[in-house]
Amino acid sequence: MHPRVFAVLAASNGAEYLLATLDAIAAQRAAPDALVAVDGGSKDATLRLLEESGARSVVIAPRLPFGQLVARGVAALPPARAGDWLWLLAHDAAPHPRALGALLSHVEVHESVALVGPKIMRADEPDRFAEFGQSMTRFGRSLLLREGELDQGQRDDDSDTLGVAETGMLVRRDVFEALGGFDPALHSIDAGLDLGVRARLAGHRVALEPRARARRAGGPEHFALRAVSDAQRVGIARRAQLHRRLAYASPVALVLHWLLLLPLAVLRSVGHLLAKRPAAVLSEWRATLAVLVSMAAVARARRRIARSRTERWSALRGLRVPWRAMRLQRRAIGDPERMRAVPVERVGFVEGAGLWVTALAIVVGIVVSPQLITAGAATGGALLPLPGSIGDLWSSTLGGQRDALGAVDGAADPFALVLAVLGSLTPWRPSTAIVLLLLLAPAIASIVGFFAARRLTGSRWAPAVAAAVWALSPTLLLAVTEGRIGAVVAHLALPLAVTGMLRAHRSWRAAGAAAIPFAIVVASAPVLVPAMVLLVALAASLGWRSPLRPLVAALPAVALIAPIAVERWRGGAPLATLADPGVPFGSEPPTALEAALAAPDGTLATLETAVSALAPGVAAGWIALVMLAPLALAALAGIVLRPARAWPAVLLLLAGYGTAVLASRLSISTLEAEAIAVWAGPGASLMLLSLVMLAAIAVDVDDRVGAVPGGVVALAAVAASLPVVASSFLAPATVVPAPERRMPAFVEAAAAEDPGVGTLVLRPLAEDVLRVEVERGRGETLDRVSTARHTRESAGAVEAELAQAAVDLASGADVDVSALLDEHGVRFVLVEQEREGAAGLHDRAQRSLDARGDLQAIGETEAGLLWQRTEAAPAPPAPVPAWAGWLLAAQLAAIAGAIVAALPSLRRGARVRTKRLEGAEAWQ
Repeated sequence: MHPRVFAVLAASNGAEYLLATLDAIAAQRAAPDALVAVDGGSKDATLRLLEESGARSVVIAPRLPFGQLVARGVAALPPARAGDWLWLLAHDAAPHPRALGALLSHVEVHESVALVGPKIMRADEPDRFAEFGQSMTRFGRSLLLREGELDQGQRDDDSDTLGVAETGMLVRRDVFEALGGFDPALHSIDAGLDLGVRARLAGHRVALEPRARARRAGGPEHFALRAVSDAQRVGIARRAQLHRRLAYASPVALVLHWLLLLPLAVLRSVGHLLAKRPAAVLSEWRATLAVLVSMAAVARARRRIARSRTERWSALRGLRVPWRAMRLQRRAIGDPERMRAVPVERVGFVEGAGLWVTALAIVVGIVVSPQLITAGAATGGALLPLPGSIGDLWSSTLGGQRDALGAVDGAADPFALVLAVLGSLTPWRPSTAIVLLLLLAPAIASIVGFFAARRLTGSRWAPAVAAAVWALSPTLLLAVTEGRIGAVVAHLALPLAVTGMLRAHRSWRAAGAAAIPFAIVVASAPVLVPAMVLLVALAASLGWRSPLRPLVAALPAVALIAPIAVERWRGGAPLATLADPGVPFGSEPPTALEAALAAPDGTLATLETAVSALAPGVAAGWIALVMLAPLALAALAGIVLRPARAWPAVLLLLAGYGTAVLASRLSISTLEAEAIAVWAGPGASLMLLSLVMLAAIAVDVDDRVGAVPGGVVALAAVAASLPVVASSFLAPATVVPAPERRMPAFVEAAAAEDPGVGTLVLRPLAEDVLRVEVERGRGETLDRVSTARHTRESAGAVEAELAQAAVDLASGADVDVSALLDEHGVRFVLVEQEREGAAGLHDRAQRSLDARGDLQAIGETEAGLLWQRTEAAPAPPAPVPAWAGWLLAAQLAAIAGAIVAALPSLRRGARVRTKRLEGAEAWQ
């Protein structure tokens, strides 16, 4: 006997869709036995259309959610018989003429199925899924399966599921009534899923029928609302999820979930703000508070489940979706235009040989610095260790006293913030992060170079060549071997800064993504500031329709560099802003011709030394020109073939050359009374990057022609790195593992009790030259090295007074210096190991200090000869000005703003405001 089927049609202000739905019901090949319509307080022509439809009865109800309107309609049906079925429809769901027949065929064949759902298609795109089944994660997060996919029959084998759409489903009447119908607390979203879950727990099957289709003009939330904002959807979905979570939880978990409602709301509010969805925060709290006080509805839902449940919750395990699958699908859902867009095919990192280049770069990084493999900290060249704690490291980012005596005050160098972030990556020992950076710098450069080049070209081989050129750059390798950590960081961030800034005009997200590496470059290599200003101007001109975005992207960098730029300007030395961060470390400046060969110093990155040893009489410049020629010719091809695209890179190339030449002639730092020129390496890096950009432009003309020249460029890059690699074996290492103690053990023990304890360090440099310094605690660290101190033209009055006191101590003068030493918290006096040509001064200082009654000799230590004052006052705490905290907060706020801007605006496929879709033509 054929089962009776009652169609229950719920409508609420849906006149524009209702006529198409009624026609679709009337056109069914297997017609329902009766149609019961329910109007939910409509103010349009819905009620009139229902009354004219020939429905067996029309129930007039107030404005209620879909599930409660269906319950009104079911209550108006004739008495139930065994085998009766309910076909539930909404006003905007137009079923295919064969839909009901296909659903009935399914339940006749599969007698255990009590609830079956059709394919729900979009009204404006009948070949694209709105959903085909529903599921949830372990923690109850619901998911519309197949949402947004193009229906090409690929899902026709899907059958069992956890839930189906509430509209279009065919459900056995006795099961529907035994389950208590839809949960009244679930007004729209998750109503069908919850009914399916309860049916599963009651021992019934829930299935999908791929031959049945229905068109829907919107999601379940659009049944009562014509338009739904993203914030509204967040609130509806979150309230449904929390209600189901409490309804499904065990008694113990119920209490835990209820207690966690408010803390989770706080965390999710932060997530909404990071995702740039501030309107969703209010919806989040509305949903949370509504569930928090709706325990009566939760109790009723739990009773309904307990009354019908015969299966364990573990029976649902196989039908849940893993969190990873949900993330992948939600990321794919969003803007329909983006879903329809043809994806741009880019070569993968492994497929494009990027992994092989990175493997080579790892080997090069280890070969260049083998002495650092087991080191926990490094020192030498321009490098010093970082402090032992994160607190000390971050305290150096505050403005105030910039030296041990308080003679130099002002804002912290912007590079101190970069060091603080790097050191925080290995909080157990911040210096380890610096060691890892030096070892992995070529590998990181290869990855950055690969993906930066992939932004510029669609070539399948060019990114790997660019990665090799950037990772094996002599400038980078030389910076690693000399401990120029600022230049290393700038080299790593430069490709992302340049390519990102040139694309910053496209969106605020692109601007945010460009702001971070741009700020890192400015902080790590201030000598590039003029070139970076030019870059911002280029970016604004390229995106002349949105010039504000590149300008805003530069704000974090301005926040970092502006305080010291203003201080140097007011101090009468504006060019001191461009000084290299870190310990001043001299090198032979390149000539204008050598700078044109992208050489960071006068030795052509040790090439000159290697050539003189292997081929005396051969000019190293010609060898450098030969190795640079393949890349330079490729860059020239880019200029000739595509001048309209090439001109920004040409200007950056000239800016890089100008930076290198300017740096080689800018001696603004001093060390041991010797002027130190700014290192030309960052300018050489910018030149190299510009050449790579121009070559990538040439490759885009015809990818097939450039494969062989690209191989030559890669081989030249390998050859260019060989002199630096060889020098790491032939010459003593500049950067070496730092000793466990930089100060004598006696001083270290005192520093454990008083971190500010002072040590007067006397360094005999020659028979008539004595260098005097005061070091605090366990010794000077890299984060405390200030360009303000090293770029001063002369010492201050405090330093001059202390220097005179040191001379008096070393010369044996009978002068009382206790008050001065107490004022500066100096407890120890250390005379370092004698240097060649300074033995006499060293011996005189030792005899003089031994003869003083206010000093107690400790003896010989690994750092030199040590004396302790018999009576010493504790070190005064270094004052921190009130403005220092506000300045750091402003800098961090600028960086945080850039990070937030770089995050996706709508994460995991969340959608913007949606409206009911326009109806399509009748089913064919």
